[in-house]
Amino acid sequence: MESTASKQLPPTTKGNMTRPRPLSTFSSASTHVDVLTPITPPTINPCLTLSTTPAPPVDPENGVSTKEMIVDSPPEGGLQAWLTVAGSFCITTAVYGLSNSVGVIQPYWAQHHLSSFAIQDIAWISGANIFLCLFLGVQVGPWFDRFGPRWLLMAGSLVYLAGLVGLGFLPEEIGVHVRQGVRAPGVMYGLLMLLWGIVMGSGAALCCTVALSVLAHWFEKKRGLAAGIVFVGSSVGGAAFPLVLRTTLPKLGWAWSMRILALIVTSLLGMGNILIKGRIKGRRGSGAINFGCFRDASFLWTTVGCFSMCLLDFGLGSGVGRLVAGAISDKIGRFNTMILTTIFSIITTFAVWMLVETDRMWLLYLFAALFGFGTGCVISIGPICVGQLTVPNKFGQYYGTSYSVVSFS
Repeated sequence: MESTASKQLPPTTKGNMTRPRPLSTFSSASTHVDVLTPITPPTINPCLTLSTTPAPPVDPENGVSTKEMIVDSPPEGGLQAWLTVAGSFCITTAVYGLSNSVGVIQPYWAQHHLSSFAIQDIAWISGANIFLCLFLGVQVGPWFDRFGPRWLLMAGSLVYLAGLVGLGFLPEEIGVHVRQGVRAPGVMYGLLMLLWGIVMGSGAALCCTVALSVLAHWFEKKRGLAAGIVFVGSSVGGAAFPLVLRTTLPKLGWAWSMRILALIVTSLLGMGNILIKGRIKGRRGSGAINFGCFRDASFLWTTVGCFSMCLLDFGLGSGVGRLVAGAISDKIGRFNTMILTTIFSIITTFAVWMLVETDRMWLLYLFAALFGFGTGCVISIGPICVGQLTVPNKFGQYYGTSYSVVSFS
């Protein structure tokens, strides 16, 4: 039987290897041998190099590999880092400081340029400036993440200065308006809205968004302190510019006062452009407005908190609060600092404000200092809390998107 089976087995060839069934499986009465399907070995290209490294995941928002988005840790100091802080300080001193001087400029408009307008109508001009400064960050932030600080800061400085220099060419007396072709008062209102509200507001958005976002390139653990130093600039400018205007407006008039301000602001913005340096290369796929960050509940509620606190921020004590709160937040946490200063502001309201009377007006000044100290923290801590929810190379998008909502406060 074995000899019969052996004779019926097909010959083994090089190109067609077969395996016969074991002889033990043949029936004693069978003379037929089943042959299995031939097995062809796989062909391997000798030039192909096999890799066991998995492909990096893809960022769903931008469609780019997350390997391209990996950013090394900020240096937390160094000469260039602190020079960048100094440059950002100059930017906020010039832009936010001049915006905080509206308490001197707006009454001057009411007496000279816009004497026929109600004060609440004039307030729309300064309101438009602040609104655009914050609201346009929703686009400037992604641009910063994509292109870095250099060209955005330069463009913002030129736009801001163009609006400020343009103000110096506006006549201030009603009789002069008609002689110079400006039909008072409607055209004058439109020109002030255009120059101060729209042009300078747009330039401020470019400058300030860049000045704040670039801190994320250099600091993480000390970002609160850095932001506190930068935001003190708005208080410094808010105290210095009104002193200049109260001296120059009565003696030199509107035109030369604006030219003096333009010279000061040009120096500050020039220093900011020279000192501010970016460290992180722009990421591909960014640059467009993206509201996807609102899907993060932490980001959403942080934005709501910043919106609420910005309704209350005021006073010179705010400048001290910005610096102190920024330094403390690096030690005990940014959100913890926000909670503590909010509680402090609430206690101040009930403990001091409720006791203010006409014969105890000193309590009003005490309340302004204490409450300003408490609420001032949101100016420096708010952006840092937002930045804690994302990586440095997406800080511009998160900050700009959050504060575009805050602009409505």
